[in-house]
Amino acid sequence: MEIRKELVCILVKAYPQASTRYQETVCCAGITANGQLRRLYPIVYRQLQPDQKFDRFDWIEANMNRTPGDPRPESYRVDQGTLRILKSGKRASPESKARKWLPHVAPSLSWLYDEQARNGRSLGIIRGDPGTLRFRWRPLAQADEDDKSIAKEAFRQQSLFDEHPIKPLPSPEYLYRLEFASDGKRHAMTLHDWEVQATYTGYKHRYGDPEASLEKMEAYYGELLPRMNPHLVVGNMQKRPSQFILIGVLRTTANGEVDQRQQTLL
Repeated sequence: MEIRKELVCILVKAYPQASTRYQETVCCAGITANGQLRRLYPIVYRQLQPDQKFDRFDWIEANMNRTPGDPRPESYRVDQGTLRILKSGKRASPESKARKWLPHVAPSLSWLYDEQARNGRSLGIIRGDPGTLRFRWRPLAQADEDDKSIAKEAFRQQSLFDEHPIKPLPSPEYLYRLEFASDGKRHAMTLHDWEVQATYTGYKHRYGDPEASLEKMEAYYGELLPRMNPHLVVGNMQKRPSQFILIGVLRTTANGEVDQRQQTLL
């Protein structure tokens, strides 16, 4: 496998996976300077040096190569020892963040499924039809076994991004789902992202009551998010290449139309 140095802007920190070889590992989705989507895995986040611990919209540089044994074209293995942050995204404007991903949005979820069948595509960004996004939740006990397993890994993600070890967290109480239409077709997808579980945990710590916390979740994800030009990052797992899952949500507070022409991204 050819090893090369690449620049990637991190878009999503997805759920971690337990690994006997790498301990806890994180799968991240990003985009290169020339607009190619990348799945970066495995990254053992807690083993990174302080100056290597990246966040969303940070530009990172690292040696990487196609992941051996993984046929998904977007999958790349990262040499953690070579990883460094080139540019922080903390002070980037909403417009500059949006320009990184808006030019690379897929026409629809159905189009991505067609691409998956045709050439193995396994990662993409879509925008739901305007006005169709709905936020739902349900108790974890009512979820199917696959969703339960993935949700528990998502909940553990919070400890991976804490600079100091913390005690193990309890299992998540709820699963969160986004319902939307894409090219006129209705879809409902569980959000398998650490962020949504961390948001609920933060609300519960602040308000101390599940009912009040869920009301705050609805206010943000159900009312505010649909007004923030939300785009959905979807990908599939190696063992289930024909099934896309929702791994993250991109949004922007940029006012008006964002110039989507390809520009110098760094």
